[in-house]
Amino acid sequence: MNISKSKKAIMLISDGLGDRPIPEFGGKTPLEYAHKPTIDVLCDQGCAGLVHPYQAGARCGTDWGHLCLFGYNPEQYYTGRGSIEAASAGIVLYEGDVAFRGNFATVDEGLKVIDRRAGRISETEDISSLLSCVDGMEIDGCKFIVKPLTEHRLALVINGKDLYGKIKDTDPGTAQEGAVVKNPVIGCNAQERRTAELLWKFLQETYKRWQNHPVNIARKQKGLLQANFILTRGSGAAMVLPPFQTQFPGVKVACVAGDETIVGISQMCGFDGYTQKDFTGSFETNYLGKAALALKLMEKYDLVIVHVKATDLCGHDNLPDKKASVVEKIDEMFKYWVSNTDRNSTYFVMTADHSTPCAYREHSADPVPTFFYGPDVRRDSVTFYGERSCVLGMLNNYTGAQLMATIMDYLG
Repeated sequence: MNISKSKKAIMLISDGLGDRPIPEFGGKTPLEYAHKPTIDVLCDQGCAGLVHPYQAGARCGTDWGHLCLFGYNPEQYYTGRGSIEAASAGIVLYEGDVAFRGNFATVDEGLKVIDRRAGRISETEDISSLLSCVDGMEIDGCKFIVKPLTEHRLALVINGKDLYGKIKDTDPGTAQEGAVVKNPVIGCNAQERRTAELLWKFLQETYKRWQNHPVNIARKQKGLLQANFILTRGSGAAMVLPPFQTQFPGVKVACVAGDETIVGISQMCGFDGYTQKDFTGSFETNYLGKAALALKLMEKYDLVIVHVKATDLCGHDNLPDKKASVVEKIDEMFKYWVSNTDRNSTYFVMTADHSTPCAYREHSADPVPTFFYGPDVRRDSVTFYGERSCVLGMLNNYTGAQLMATIMDYLG
């Protein structure tokens, strides 16, 4: 299967790809340790560099990092992760609404966090049953809308009057199991108080309803962690982005992802989002299925963005071996693309939205390894795709938005 002769591009975003040296790998990173012959050849025959998704020294969340890679300056538009999650979940935000990013979580009677992801609950029917008994809850004249996202993730929106968009996180944070859920009312100012109190009342009522919910009774009997609380973070009001085409008129962009947040962000930018049931935001996803769909979409799109979440999960869970194996699966995707495209008219890009070092288990400010291959791309001296080798490349110190602008330049 060959695509048309007009120039096209595939950009693969390996979420949280960047890492730091792993002693067990002889000081190599998972990316450097992985066997990835196709990726290394593309890197060798193109240009590379360590790209700062936003700017040097700045840690990025998945939302902020992707907005940068999609060509935006988040400072101009960003109101909080919650509004992105709400859009990803199909919730229409109205002026005055407050949206939150949420996780199903497991807590004890003292609200001490046992697991921030409730064992990465993913059973669709269980999630639907739990959310149905709290979605639409009304408290003090305000309505709470709760919708599922990928696996343990969810979106929460408060609809009402006199609400404030910036509320403290109730989530203690990554790798903080054993800490107590944060009460957003404690230490809040007068402007925040009403919204914080409403949120806290909702979370307490949710805990009460879920504690003995049939789903959790069954999970306990199976030896699974109960999903009995919602941890919130990233509150924000509605966010509106100008379409990508206002900056690059006429370009057609598609995004293939299993993580609904990424699909939502892409749609907010004016891209067409594509997903299917076996495209997950987890460790197991249909890698070659994503590759095949991307190839098909190249028939009508100029740029196809493909997102892989698993590298980020490996970083958060400190799984360097698994992170290396995910990179090897990504290499198979590039092998498929190279074998089925005209290399004289196709550009290939691989980058990341941020680094998630395994030993750190959280996003870091480390720049992300990036390569750009194409028929007329300037070739530099980088011959291997890794954090240390990319520092010598032409793209070194680019930002995510500058990388996107460069891709658009090559596409004309």
